[in-house]
Amino acid sequence: MLRLWGLQQATVQDIINFYPAPKPAYNTTSTIVRILERKKFIKHKKKGRGYIYMPKISREEYREYLAQWLLDNYFDGSSQDVINHFNQTKSLDELL
Repeated sequence: MLRLWGLQQATVQDIINFYPAPKPAYNTTSTIVRILERKKFIKHKKKGRGYIYMPKISREEYREYLAQWLLDNYFDGSSQDVINHFNQTKSLDELL
């Protein structure tokens, strides 16, 4: 998603070219793009024999989705557990 937001619209090859060496495999990148599209995070339009992909949601919307997913799947829905985790690990200090 970060690469696609940076490019705004891109083919699978454009996304791969955005990475430094060693670049990810085409099939791997294409699979991830299809998964993101199936989850309704990106959309496509046809161009020639291929597709151009574009973000369908903003970074903020995706951030909210990921934060909720992390809360639900790793902290059993407890925001207090998240706060305790960051207080114990002191990793939040590095972010601030």
